[in-house]
Amino acid sequence: MNRVFLSLGSNIIDELTNLSISIDKIIKHKKINFISKSKIYISSPMYNTNQRDFYNMVIEIETTFLPKKLLNYLKGIEKKMGRETTKKRNLPRIIDIDILSYSDHSILTETLIIPHEKLEERLFVLKPWNDIDPEFLVPKINKKVKQILKNLISCKKKDLIREIA
Repeated sequence: MNRVFLSLGSNIIDELTNLSISIDKIIKHKKINFISKSKIYISSPMYNTNQRDFYNMVIEIETTFLPKKLLNYLKGIEKKMGRETTKKRNLPRIIDIDILSYSDHSILTETLIIPHEKLEERLFVLKPWNDIDPEFLVPKINKKVKQILKNLISCKKKDLIREIA
């Protein structure tokens, strides 16, 4: 089994329901075991600020899926939930599921980068991840989640994110 952390985000319609449904769909597969989930946080959009705030969380799973197969499975869930695929980035989305880490692997392909390439600038990922495993050593970055979070918080305002559940 491979230990995997996933980031979930939503800012369309009923965000809390979208997060819940996506978790149910993810862990429904026989190759996936649910381990834990973070609190839910609300954060302002980062790159395209002309949209609603995002609801974000991180979940931990174990899986026998290989990374590319896991990515395809997760993208299928996004599509089934109504996420529109477009070349434009940073648009509102019913659900966004990103693979943050896959065991202790570093992966760099055209379609998959693990750990996530913008991880160190994303408070909305690091804060919930810190809830469930602050001691996780992020491959390639070679820092624990709590260290990356501390570095980011020292550079940014803490009020950019708020806990709701």
